[in-house]
Amino acid sequence: MPNYPTHARWGKIGAGAIGTLVAVMIYLFSNSILLSLAAGLAAAAATFVGSIYPDIDHHTSTPRQKAVRWFQGLLVFAIASLAGLGWTEFVGGVESISTRAGVTLPVSPEVTAAVTVVLVAIVATALVDPLIGLVTNRHRGWTHSVPINAVLVALLLGGLWFLLGDLAFERRVTALVVTGTFYAGTLIHLGLDGEIP
Repeated sequence: MPNYPTHARWGKIGAGAIGTLVAVMIYLFSNSILLSLAAGLAAAAATFVGSIYPDIDHHTSTPRQKAVRWFQGLLVFAIASLAGLGWTEFVGGVESISTRAGVTLPVSPEVTAAVTVVLVAIVATALVDPLIGLVTNRHRGWTHSVPINAVLVALLLGGLWFLLGDLAFERRVTALVVTGTFYAGTLIHLGLDGEIP
């Protein structure tokens, strides 16, 4: 089985080729240099991520470690953003709960709220790796299946088509093409692993 450097090398080669192809296709389709450049770069990135993603099902793999760090970072960002956006209401909720429970807080409600946000972030980030393991179940499981990945990408594309209904047609098509290149990257990985007959 190829190791991470091999998958990454072929992923970069595929990313360059597919990103260039997408940029040219989108330019011919939309006649927009900016859209075609953005689509080409995004397609290259999606292809590369797709080329390493199947190995997230192995707990010591480089893709798993990278995925865990990215998801942890996104979780911390999301938790901090939600807390920041609703800070006044959150602090008011802490005061209300402590009053109803008849508990005198040893520190101000703001400090209690901040500590709560930090604790939630710590627990959430600690759960990322076990949850990925629970979802992926075992190495060379469903993440290494051509048909399962095809179905998942098709569902994602269908959802995107629906969610992006307000965009201009060429932008919707561009979003779908770029997202579809993730599957092309996955096929690069699975081809190297001998999963494609």
